[in-house]
Amino acid sequence: MRLSTTQSPGWRFGAVLLTGLSLSIGWGIRGNFGHEYGAAFAGCLAAIVVPLLSGRADWRQRVLYFAFFGAIGWGFGGSISYMQVIAYTQSGQTASQWFGYVGLFYLGFLWAALGGAGTALAAVAERERLVQLVKPVLFLFGSWLLQDLLEDPLVEWLQAGLPADHTWSRHKSPLYWLDADYLAALSALLAMALYDLIDRNEKNSLFLPVFAGLGALFGWLVQLTLQLVGLDRKLASLLTYPLGDPAYINPETGTLVFDSANFLNNWPQWFSDYPQHIGWIIGLLLGATAYFYRFGKFRHGASLIVYMAAGWLLFFLIVPVLGSVFFASYGGLRMTPPRSDDWAGITGAFIGMIRWMRRNQLVPVAVASLISGIIGGLGFSGIQWVKQLMMAPGNPRILIGRGLSPESDAFKTITISWSNWQNQNWHSFLEQSYGFVNGIAIVVALGYLATRIPLHTDSSQRASDNGKWTLGVAIVFVWLAIPYVNLVKNVEDWSEQLNPDVWAQTVASPDGTSRTTAALWDAPYLGRLPGVNLLHMTPAGWFTVTWLLILLLFILLIRRHNREPLSIVTASWLGRGQLIFLVLLWLMVIGNFERALVDWRPQRLLTEWVIMVNAILATGLVLAVPHERETVNIQPLSSFAPVYRQLWLRLALTVTISSVCFLLTNRLIYHYPAYEKPDKSMHLRFGPEADWRAKPNLKNAQHK
Repeated sequence: MRLSTTQSPGWRFGAVLLTGLSLSIGWGIRGNFGHEYGAAFAGCLAAIVVPLLSGRADWRQRVLYFAFFGAIGWGFGGSISYMQVIAYTQSGQTASQWFGYVGLFYLGFLWAALGGAGTALAAVAERERLVQLVKPVLFLFGSWLLQDLLEDPLVEWLQAGLPADHTWSRHKSPLYWLDADYLAALSALLAMALYDLIDRNEKNSLFLPVFAGLGALFGWLVQLTLQLVGLDRKLASLLTYPLGDPAYINPETGTLVFDSANFLNNWPQWFSDYPQHIGWIIGLLLGATAYFYRFGKFRHGASLIVYMAAGWLLFFLIVPVLGSVFFASYGGLRMTPPRSDDWAGITGAFIGMIRWMRRNQLVPVAVASLISGIIGGLGFSGIQWVKQLMMAPGNPRILIGRGLSPESDAFKTITISWSNWQNQNWHSFLEQSYGFVNGIAIVVALGYLATRIPLHTDSSQRASDNGKWTLGVAIVFVWLAIPYVNLVKNVEDWSEQLNPDVWAQTVASPDGTSRTTAALWDAPYLGRLPGVNLLHMTPAGWFTVTWLLILLLFILLIRRHNREPLSIVTASWLGRGQLIFLVLLWLMVIGNFERALVDWRPQRLLTEWVIMVNAILATGLVLAVPHERETVNIQPLSSFAPVYRQLWLRLALTVTISSVCFLLTNRLIYHYPAYEKPDKSMHLRFGPEADWRAKPNLKNAQHK
């Protein structure tokens, strides 16, 4: 029997629950692994179920494209720093609290908007465009891999022995710039430049060295001229501001705290380390930019990456770097000083994405992005508000704010009674609940498109055959790449829990002497063959080699499947999608449990047990809710432009009303202590004790 409906099947209760659970599970696991890779997994998991639940056969055939582009879209937000924004909402200082709720809405909007765009792109674009876009994306991935391999050696060469690392001393790196991932955006542009040169293969490619060389010469001459006329220092002073307050006074001692010479500033560290090279390097980049602006084609979707990467760099440069000069007395145009300003770069990437979609007749993607972003923004700020309300009973800070002394019997009785409640893993509650709301955002956005986007008549068989390789790339990305970049982090956690005294071992060195090493860093020789030292690797090395063997197997099986389908791969795209979902889900759920098991604490139960139960429920739903013979009646819109314009107005109204509502209700319940005497764990964006004043990053101290 064939089921038909005028409403999107993705809006049924079971479908909504499954999509919400998928992103909730992913977000809970993302909290353990962190950053872009964790967010990509969460987005990938939800993007897989969208076409399965849509009732559209054309979308189900694209399930791997949904997974591929959905993961990339959701991954962007993982670079944004947000813990201080959460802390602002519970600071007790009115301006900081309001800023915290608005900031959470803004960050949630960016995260969900780009995630929704990536997922919707697979639903809206023609298949040929998706196939072509995979090529420049692979160049992009290659550039980021090279960046990871080359960045540390480059830093070691530039810093001339200065101590630096990726955590507490990262600001000492010559490449450090407002703790932001600008190198990734620059690498993306370089990758697209290389792709464009290879794709065009034209004689005018020889002009690139000319443009770059002339630009470098011009930049060098400009810098030399400024030095000769004595304007270089004045210009630097106009465009530079310290990342801190030289006039900050310790409220307890009444004395100045910081030496102004110890502050970082708003430009890359190498500007101070190698000022003589600023002119020609900037000139070279501008010359190369002029060449590609004149001759570049950026076909096959490469222009999308150019728009987003250029948007990242431009917005970052205009707002927190240059714009902050005019607001230095307020900590600059920065969201979480002294932490990362990646929010600005992601804003630029969002603007670039929206502009590209509109210029390429993909307005439905922009519509889905805005719908998803509005709900995601409301979810991030709203769930933090709910979390605060739930943490109100027995909260020591509220009791102090109500006038109870910590030494009083009443204070002790209340706090002891509620201590277990207060000590739950409330941050995990925030993450998993916010993830569920993000799932709702995808349900609403893609459900809206499901009944309004015409069915795709995906090209000819010949064109379909030409794109088979992209399906192989997508399955390797989903089943191998995403799990690897997350699960490889487990190895360090496992190693840190080993007892070096128990696992210490003596191994032969190439010079014939012996040395003692520990399992924390080294794994034993393979077979302990005499005289064979090449097979001695770190645990992460062994993990990577094993994963490469699995990759080799996958490549061989994919080639075999393209010649003659493997029997285990069902002909049904619904069945294929269910298999893809379940393998990815349980691979990551088990890997996440392994990560937590070696350092188990009672507080982990709220995370790992809930994730496991949700995964069991999601398994049942993904197998039972979608129907093979399900269809949906489609009523295409003649134009999405009016909807797009209305959504911007709704966005402004939503953020205004919700932030005011959250702030007022929060302060009615929470009677915070006077913010003039802040707790050491408190974070403030404004006021005399704001973080950027009281807790700045200093050149000779650990990074905050």
